[in-house]
Amino acid sequence: MKFFWVTSAVINAAVSRTVESRLEAKADEHVARLHMFYEFFSTMTGRGVMGKDASGQTLKILFDGNDAAEWLKEFSGKVTLVEIDSKESLDALAKAQSLSVQGAHVYDYAHALAAVKAKADTVLTRNEKHFKGLTGQARIEWP
Repeated sequence: MKFFWVTSAVINAAVSRTVESRLEAKADEHVARLHMFYEFFSTMTGRGVMGKDASGQTLKILFDGNDAAEWLKEFSGKVTLVEIDSKESLDALAKAQSLSVQGAHVYDYAHALAAVKAKADTVLTRNEKHFKGLTGQARIEWP
């Protein structure tokens, strides 16, 4: 099974041992885009994400720059990076309107294009509706 990791799923892996453990299945392949590293770094060193501590208390999870970079370095050793080139990007943008892709939705579209190119079986994301109709045959799944 080949999984494509979208930024929201990668953030989940960083804050949830259960999600991170999905990367350890030897029979599975894991794929992501380099752009996701920057999205992850931006979120985790900027606004952060809400989580819960061991006692169930809500807390904001933030990484400093060094911790974010180190976590991404470890993650990068567990995935293969797949990118779309300029021709693929321009061809896709020419089809964007027909797929109702506009505004910031274009960034999810780029992730979906890379997932299709990678022949991913499953796209892991917390934003399932952002990928509807864009992932070809790949299933969209909550991480």
